[in-house]
Amino acid sequence: MNRVQRIFSRIEEQVDAILLMSSEEPLLDVSFFYATGIKGGLFEECPAILWPDGKLQVITSRLEETSARTSSAEISVFANMAERNALLAEVLQGVGRLGINAAGITHANAMQVKKAVPHVQLTDVGYAIKAARLVKDEEEIRAIRRACDIASRVADEIPSILREGIGESEMAAELAYRMQRRGATSVAFETISAFGPGSAEPHYLPGDRKLRPGEPALFDFGCKYDRYCSDITRTYFLGSVPKKFERVYQVVLEAQQKALEVIRAGARGSDVDAAAREHIERSGFPGGLIHSTGHGLGLAVHDGGRMAPNDDLILEENMIMTVEPGIYIPGEGGVRIEDDVRVTKDGYEMLTSADKRLRVV
Repeated sequence: MNRVQRIFSRIEEQVDAILLMSSEEPLLDVSFFYATGIKGGLFEECPAILWPDGKLQVITSRLEETSARTSSAEISVFANMAERNALLAEVLQGVGRLGINAAGITHANAMQVKKAVPHVQLTDVGYAIKAARLVKDEEEIRAIRRACDIASRVADEIPSILREGIGESEMAAELAYRMQRRGATSVAFETISAFGPGSAEPHYLPGDRKLRPGEPALFDFGCKYDRYCSDITRTYFLGSVPKKFERVYQVVLEAQQKALEVIRAGARGSDVDAAAREHIERSGFPGGLIHSTGHGLGLAVHDGGRMAPNDDLILEENMIMTVEPGIYIPGEGGVRIEDDVRVTKDGYEMLTSADKRLRVV
């Protein structure tokens, strides 16, 4: 079963075809690249049409024709928007209900499709695309393994880089450089480089703060390889670690292990979350974990599915998930430890390998 057929196998209603189309960067629908398998290019406003029998067609601009032809899709090339709309109308001539990924297509592009093909009825099938993308195939797993290996190697280099007075933004730039030097295409997301009190904010934006002795230095980062992401977090201390944070670190590490012990195909994501969350609560840090224990990882950093109290995700073999408990003390700092795993029939495969013992540098 190819990726197109996998998407159709998840659809609950009848659609004649599915259309995927990105807008201008950064509003790119990565599902376009999932379905087509194309690694390069942006393909802004270039439709991909998926058919129930697994057939795939891409209507591409001349700008990205070379990249388009790396796909197994049937390729049509346009020189301007009028040509694109004419090709789209021709391809969709017999289509009544057209599936779209409503979360990935802009309203403007959806209206363009309706103008070019006014007879079609647009139906959101994003849930089926999301479900198909959650379970990775071998090609996807290979790319994610490589992205995880690159990020893990760079994480292990952090203790040799950290020094008193280094800045948060400087560290973020250094990690990005080192990942790309090792073969990454780019960072997977804006690196979180947080010192001291900033480490208590899970989605912190690096600034000018300089590292001081005795405070936590938290790094949440990842890279892309063949468009697929890694996502790892490690927390270090400069010079010494306060007793309170020595305890915090130990509890977070134990909470992650509790979560990992629950992971396997068929397990509930909410049970994985509960294992970590309850350990943190029982260990004297009520309310310390203020986010989910993990999320899906793939073409997007948040690739669908969460291991959280209010999510009904059932883990399946070959899902890739992060496992990232943390404890945050406002005004003082936080500790998060994050790894990426592949769900297996009886457990998990650890994809990130960086040392996660308490490190004082």
